[in-house]
Amino acid sequence: MSKPDPEACREQDHGKFEVIRRDGWARIGKFHTQHGIIDTPTLLPVINPNIKTITPRDMWDNYGVQGLITNSYIIWKHEKLRIPALENGVHELIDFPGFIMTDSGTFQAYVYGDVEVGAEEIVEFQRKIGVDVATMLDVFTRPDMSVREWDEAVLETEKRAGPAIKAAGSTMLNGPIQGGLDSSLRKKSSQIMSKHAFAVHPIGGIVPIMEQQRYREFFELILTCNSELPSDRPVHFFGCGHPMLFPLSIALGADLFDSAAYVLFARDGRLLSPEGTVHLDKLDEWPIHTIALYGITPDEVRKMDKNDRTEILARANLEITFAELAKCRQAIRDGTIWRLAEQRSHCNPELREAWIELQKQFHSGKWDNMCRVQNPHRKSGVRCIEESSVNRPDIRSAHLNLQKYWREYPPSREDNGLPPLAVVFTGVPQPHRAYLSRTINHLMAIYPNAIPLISTAAGLVPYSLEDISPFAHLETIADLDRSGDSDYIRAGLVDLGLNEMNFEILGWQEKYAQMEKILAAMAIKLKIGEDKYLLYQNQEVKDKVRTITDRISILDKLTVFTHSDYKLVWDEIQNATFLYSRTGRIKNIHLKDGTHIASPRLTDGGISLTEKGAEWLHSMHTTTLPSDEIYNHENSYIGIPRVVIEDDAIPFIRKGRNVFHGFIISVDSWIRPGFACVIIDSKGEIIGHGISRCEAKDMLALSKGIAVRTRGGITQK
Repeated sequence: MSKPDPEACREQDHGKFEVIRRDGWARIGKFHTQHGIIDTPTLLPVINPNIKTITPRDMWDNYGVQGLITNSYIIWKHEKLRIPALENGVHELIDFPGFIMTDSGTFQAYVYGDVEVGAEEIVEFQRKIGVDVATMLDVFTRPDMSVREWDEAVLETEKRAGPAIKAAGSTMLNGPIQGGLDSSLRKKSSQIMSKHAFAVHPIGGIVPIMEQQRYREFFELILTCNSELPSDRPVHFFGCGHPMLFPLSIALGADLFDSAAYVLFARDGRLLSPEGTVHLDKLDEWPIHTIALYGITPDEVRKMDKNDRTEILARANLEITFAELAKCRQAIRDGTIWRLAEQRSHCNPELREAWIELQKQFHSGKWDNMCRVQNPHRKSGVRCIEESSVNRPDIRSAHLNLQKYWREYPPSREDNGLPPLAVVFTGVPQPHRAYLSRTINHLMAIYPNAIPLISTAAGLVPYSLEDISPFAHLETIADLDRSGDSDYIRAGLVDLGLNEMNFEILGWQEKYAQMEKILAAMAIKLKIGEDKYLLYQNQEVKDKVRTITDRISILDKLTVFTHSDYKLVWDEIQNATFLYSRTGRIKNIHLKDGTHIASPRLTDGGISLTEKGAEWLHSMHTTTLPSDEIYNHENSYIGIPRVVIEDDAIPFIRKGRNVFHGFIISVDSWIRPGFACVIIDSKGEIIGHGISRCEAKDMLALSKGIAVRTRGGITQK
């Protein structure tokens, strides 16, 4: 069944990369081209114009392939291909209506030696045959080359960049990143190539690294490159096409892949799978089901003519490849791409080694950069399948956010002579409040300056934030849970800035009477008199303690999730009133004058602002407006992030429309995806509020798509 040809993108959108969904560095995007809008991440199957095991038209009609890559050097070299390509264009030459990218001959130079075409000539040829994205002739870097040779390749590639862009004219151009195995050279290449007007940045020189299964080095250099590349351009992994590598590659920022593996492996009697490569000779049954292999056995395929066998396996490989990409895209939507990458890491020893080495970098700046762009809010359970799972960015990002923005609450302490005391509860089932609320309230009655914390597999979390994701939604097994270990708890106290504070560790007891005995023993240890211990039996004291713990919870949520100054917030919150649900949960928060400012979210433990709440938090700002594109400040409690928009967008935002990339003047540097922000004009007047969909760098770099999901516009006073 034939499929209609794609429609060209709008002229003003040509070459733009729009990010639709994110999960850290992983992103679902739309790349706008003259031959359709390409949904990423995706694979561009490699097509040899001389050998078409599966025709490009078949790929378009029956496999949903939106784009492919072919080699301009092969077309240029063979007259029977060159002449019709120049006369009718490359799309007609290979009979494919979708997006076409071409390589320049760099890989042929790596395999066979020098190519016969000049750097500018091959780019001009690609432009003349009408490709969507051409590739400049870069200098390939092999793993066995010297550092000096890698450096020369980086410099020579950059030297060719300017003339190549000029030769390409209006045709989009790939700007490959080289540098061999040297991280500093990869960083250098990424930085200098980013300065040129390329449309896509392929990571080059990685095929021999993958062929040798040197995945640790492969992913380390990918991490280095993606830390430097501009976010408004797709990142292409040249020659990467094995499904096993897709999840981790996508988690580290890959948008495009290309490969001939689907057909090359088929010629050798090999079947691709997300768990590795399977040899046809060893199969009695298929390990994975595809339409191509339905109703036929491995033995029947083995007996086929080689060409027929190659075709059927190539079709199966293509199906398996795109099925894994679909799984990755869904994982991005679900916020589970890192969990999928973790699962796939167990499929291959070298891939597992790469995963472990990446985990070791979680204290490095590059790892923290990745965690910073991760939305920590999760609406479902977070699975920890091994001890190192807690280092995944989807979990560690929440931990880092607590470290930076949570503080103990001295404004709420009573002046009773009692020193502050961290009380850590271990082994508490979920939901934590259902099992601990009475105990916590009793604790606060006998020791008002206690700071109750819960030790979880993802680290320590204050009881005031007991319902936040992922700490409240962890799925793990007892053997992996170190939350009861004293060294683990000490490290957690250091992370939260409580390392100089005395602490007590209390193991949770199922029966409240037993928990009472533990509290009584602690009271004796701390020399708390019986009269103080029995205070909690007084209903007035119970009500007072409940109010204080609720105020502290709201204080912490507002400061942790809006980055506001906790002292300023506390001044207002200590006089606030709460509306409770029938189950005793806080539904609405009202200031002293009755203004409804926010409501806690039950799904992830976060907090949702009202228009009045956004105005209230915005009024607490004491800093100047962000004016130099991204405003940086060392103070963690600088205030709710601000997005300054152009005047043309103001009427739309006031009506509740979303903030789009391309209409943003400047932004506070501490803005993060998934967190509340305020939308203001260039004079500092609040226009609306919403939820950021990206970090500051992306907010300014991208030119299409939604930057802030507006929750409410604010009418002009």
